[in-house]
Amino acid sequence: MDGGENEARISYHEYKKRLKKLTEEIKKEKKKKTINKNKNNDNLIKLEEEMSKLNAMYTLGNADQGSEMNNPEKQKDRDKEANTHEGMNDGVVTTELYSYNAVSKKALRNIKRTQRKEMEVERIEQSRSKIGELEYEKLTEYLKQVNKTIHPIAPDGNCLYESILHQLRQTVSGCKYHEEDFLNLLREERFSLDNVNLRDYQNGGLFDFGIFSDFDPQGLSSDIMRFLAAVYILQNEDQFVHFVYATEEDEPGADTYFSYCEAIIKGVYGSEIEINALSRILKKKITVYDVNMNISYGEEHETELFICFHHKLYALGKHYNSVVDM
Repeated sequence: MDGGENEARISYHEYKKRLKKLTEEIKKEKKKKTINKNKNNDNLIKLEEEMSKLNAMYTLGNADQGSEMNNPEKQKDRDKEANTHEGMNDGVVTTELYSYNAVSKKALRNIKRTQRKEMEVERIEQSRSKIGELEYEKLTEYLKQVNKTIHPIAPDGNCLYESILHQLRQTVSGCKYHEEDFLNLLREERFSLDNVNLRDYQNGGLFDFGIFSDFDPQGLSSDIMRFLAAVYILQNEDQFVHFVYATEEDEPGADTYFSYCEAIIKGVYGSEIEINALSRILKKKITVYDVNMNISYGEEHETELFICFHHKLYALGKHYNSVVDM
């Protein structure tokens, strides 16, 4: 074997190292390309060529490894190991060792969301409690009397927000404001709960909720709904303070009210307080069906959304579903 062949062949670990570096550089260049859409990006072209060469080098280096690479079982194990490193390429899906497919973060989130939903279906069926089943049947029979039925929402911790979102998407259309208007309010290119610091909204100016009474629900998400509820409750303490109380998890001397709002951002299950806040933000009447009683928030608003509350439907306990016409 001559020196040129040695240079052309690299180890798997070296391949991974270079692949990660190139992937990060390509992501940066693609971001620049998004900002400057009309400008050619020679660096991006060069990086993509380097990616192709790297894949070719690794393929060549493993083409002559004999029986190990010719053994289907061993090759399958190597491919499986390589694919476990997909997570290091945020925004990049690598379905095979030598293939490279760049996708947007939004598309990647959609892929992951689909996978989660498939897993949730199985978990839902396994987690129903006997008492919850009886409650579900009783509520279903009641809803039949008003020509309505339950539309199931996944019990993923966001069921309250997702049930309201489902109702909005069934009810609201032709809206004046869209996702970009929300991002303009934040002065951000994209929204993430990870970047939210509630202290900014506690001590700063009031957030403008005016656009959300006529906002396209396709531009909303459970994360955005959590953000809106948390900030609204935080900035309207006089309306909600009497419903918020300290828990065992609160440290002595902690700001109980702020901690409650912060917990909304961090993923705590939704409650009546958040329903009340969202009714005021969205300017919608929200009716909650319950086996014990029904209650409506925002009676003064014309458009009505319907959800239902289950006390013990799943092993995790409380749950919200959407309610639709039969």
